[in-house]
Amino acid sequence: MDARQQHVGHVWPSFEVVVERSMAVNFARGLDEKNPVYLDRSAAQAAGYRDVLTLPTFPIAMSTERVDLIFAMLKLLQLDAAKILHGSQKFIHHQPICVGDRLTGTKRLSALTDKKGGALTFVDTVLEYRDTDGALVCEDHCSLVHRNS
Repeated sequence: MDARQQHVGHVWPSFEVVVERSMAVNFARGLDEKNPVYLDRSAAQAAGYRDVLTLPTFPIAMSTERVDLIFAMLKLLQLDAAKILHGSQKFIHHQPICVGDRLTGTKRLSALTDKKGGALTFVDTVLEYRDTDGALVCEDHCSLVHRNS
């Protein structure tokens, strides 16, 4: 068994994210979004949201604020950053994320899987975002691929 398997389940310290208007709106504009619920507070509220709604892929922008967690994971697993590729990313939303939301993010190492006879290691993490009541808002599932040669 790979000695790194002992780290599966490892949880990094939680952190707080406040969804800022400029970041959410600029993210939507950068993707050429036209739907006003992603750009304008009045339109979002008219559609039943608390404030401007974030795009479904917005959690990627929230996680880039904590790139240090990626480096901490690479150090823990003794992986070379130069040999990492982004494998996949998916988001599971349990509630809408809106401007002004205060979320707590917690990242967990969910799996390490060797493939291609050990030439590649898939590093899977889940970053959970919870609201101030502790309710799950979004899961950010990420898979990185490490070339072991």
